Amino acid sequence: MFTDDGVTGEAIEESGGAPDRDGSRVRVIADRYEVVRVLGTGSSARTLLCHDVREDRVVAVKELRHGHLADWKFLELFEREAKLLAMLDHPGIPTVFDFFRGQDRDTSLYLVQEYVDGTSLKQRMEDGPFLGEQEVYELALGLLDVLEYLHGRAPPILHRDIKPSNVLLRAGQAPALVDFGAVCVGWRPPDATGTTVVGTIGYMPPEQLLGQAGCASDLYALGATLLHVLTGVAPHEFPFHSGRIEVPSDLPARRSLRQAIEAVLRPAPRDRPQTAAEVRRILLEERSRAEVPAREHRSGTHSRGVRRTRRVVSGDGPQFVDMGMPPRDPEGEFADVYHNLVHPVFPTTRLHTPAIRTLISIGYGLWSVVSFGIVPLVYLSKVRDRKRRYTDLFCRGEFIEGWIVSVRGGDILARFLFDFEVAGVTYRGSTEYASAMRRYWSEGDAVAVLYDAENPSRCCFVHR
Repeated sequence: MFTDDGVTGEAIEESGGAPDRDGSRVRVIADRYEVVRVLGTGSSARTLLCHDVREDRVVAVKELRHGHLADWKFLELFEREAKLLAMLDHPGIPTVFDFFRGQDRDTSLYLVQEYVDGTSLKQRMEDGPFLGEQEVYELALGLLDVLEYLHGRAPPILHRDIKPSNVLLRAGQAPALVDFGAVCVGWRPPDATGTTVVGTIGYMPPEQLLGQAGCASDLYALGATLLHVLTGVAPHEFPFHSGRIEVPSDLPARRSLRQAIEAVLRPAPRDRPQTAAEVRRILLEERSRAEVPAREHRSGTHSRGVRRTRRVVSGDGPQFVDMGMPPRDPEGEFADVYHNLVHPVFPTTRLHTPAIRTLISIGYGLWSVVSFGIVPLVYLSKVRDRKRRYTDLFCRGEFIEGWIVSVRGGDILARFLFDFEVAGVTYRGSTEYASAMRRYWSEGDAVAVLYDAENPSRCCFVHR
């Protein structure tokens, strides 16, 4: 929401006004709107709580003062906001009543809209109490409803600055989305003559930094906002080593909400859900694990007693990766993970020093020559086999956390046995990786498992 700073004596004096009952002066805008107090102030605009004397109602008046403009682009954005909001009609968006330019020496622009009586999400996070899991879930559904309305216009309307301070919480009602100062119509390609970046660092997706935006961009900002609410940690403070916000696997939320947040925070727009309706389906799906039938593949050795840890691998060793919801593109965000899966001996993970890698390459080349090309043919055959076996599972498989049970060694490849649970049934699978990986994983370490929901015994585990 807007910070309740109170109206200053200087602000009242600068425009005069009629005397109030106590002798102080009340600023009146356009002979109609009596200023009560300042709701919030920005770099070039401020929002005033006013009393509309003609309609006898409380309104919020956004004032853009030309003398405070650092860039004429703000004027363009302000006019765009006014025109677009005037065409919208949704309970989660403040209604616009009027838009006008000041008279005489007053060169300001004014936007008069419905006053939404509520607390900003940012203020709630700062003052408490923290939102409960169900409240966050309902907040997500409420904001998705607003975005579905905006994105469903022809052409779609993009907010481009969703963050906690622009979300209002109203008692007993759905949340409201405010401050459309960055709004635009349709997909936003880079300007031919230059790009203006709007949004807030941490909440806006990578493409918005390039001056581009689409419906998936607003969904990214929503995911970053929900992540902030659930963790109390601003999005820009999360690790970004993999080129994306690394969503904690132990996020304090129901499974469907975790999956929705992970899905919309994927860095490539094509890898995210494209509509608010898709994200809502993820939230409402809540697929019961009990729906997955218990099969005869129940593990003969139950592993509940195994010590299970999410060990942090130092250096360039393999990393646990949250695979989120399918579908996944082998050439998209998880391209490195897919490469590691189908190339067990030569993963992207650096297992050796540059000197050792050079020796391995030389040795591989010598073996190729001595064997008249049989060695590379055998390896390529192995790669083709793994592609046939794992590609569909990689693209469409369900993701769950499993744990290493044991390792069966070999000179080149080692077989890693792992367990995971679906609907109370423990399944066991195995995946081959380079024997050098044995020094990174041990019994009880957590691994990212992909499995076929209809036949969980068809599974593998992956790493980054």
